[in-house]
Amino acid sequence: MGGFMSGSQFGVKAGWRVGIFLALTIGFPFIVYGLVVATGARGVGGAAGAVAVVAGVFLKPVIILGFVISLLSPCWQRMRSLGFPGFVGLLAPFLFLLDWPYFLVAGAHWGVGFSLGILKFNAPLFAITALAMLIAMAVASPPDDSSPSQRMAGRIGGTLAIVLFVIALLTGGAMLWVMGSIWFMSPGGKPAPFIFPAKLGYWAMVIKPFICAAFCMAMAAMAYLSRRESGHSPGGSGHAPGSSETGGGAVMRSPPSAAPGPSRVVFGRR
Repeated sequence: MGGFMSGSQFGVKAGWRVGIFLALTIGFPFIVYGLVVATGARGVGGAAGAVAVVAGVFLKPVIILGFVISLLSPCWQRMRSLGFPGFVGLLAPFLFLLDWPYFLVAGAHWGVGFSLGILKFNAPLFAITALAMLIAMAVASPPDDSSPSQRMAGRIGGTLAIVLFVIALLTGGAMLWVMGSIWFMSPGGKPAPFIFPAKLGYWAMVIKPFICAAFCMAMAAMAYLSRRESGHSPGGSGHAPGSSETGGGAVMRSPPSAAPGPSRVVFGRR
């Protein structure tokens, strides 16, 4: 999915996508109002609410899926530029997707959540974690494998990423399974049973906030260590010798200039 992508390039691309998505989510009531006015449902009793529910049910999923799909290529490309497998970067869009109930109900008519059976939703911890991951990917530098601290932070971050992925499957995946089995259930049938025990889902919900917080701290530590040990100052924009962050090639330094005055070469001496 493309070649080298610097942190600033990734930050611009990801920032635009997140900004547009937040603007559409916050401004969705105005979009619904425009549809109500355009369809002439404003003066008909009950019609405005029906238009709002239909817009939320059919338009909101398109916005969410469009946002998640738009993040796939930049996250893959940036993670490969950092020296990691590209599929690791797909964890951020995956986490955004798992908080779809929150984004579906936020800014929409109350009937949207009621019609889909979403009567209660928690804080979007997965989306907050994904946003922290995007920020870390933007500010981090390619890691140095010879650094013990970076290797340790990488192992901790990788372990937490695996645990977070499993928790995401046990919590958000369970909801997707139940909702999908209800939507595609034949008349008079029963929802398909979930393959994991309910107790696993309960404990996953209990430790979910702690794992999300630990993963965010691990991402922050990895980004800080990579910048500090590669010669980047926290507030500067310098690059270490041999760093490939800006353009993928080594930074060449010119040799120091000779001191003014005549020079003399002595053979046979050190």
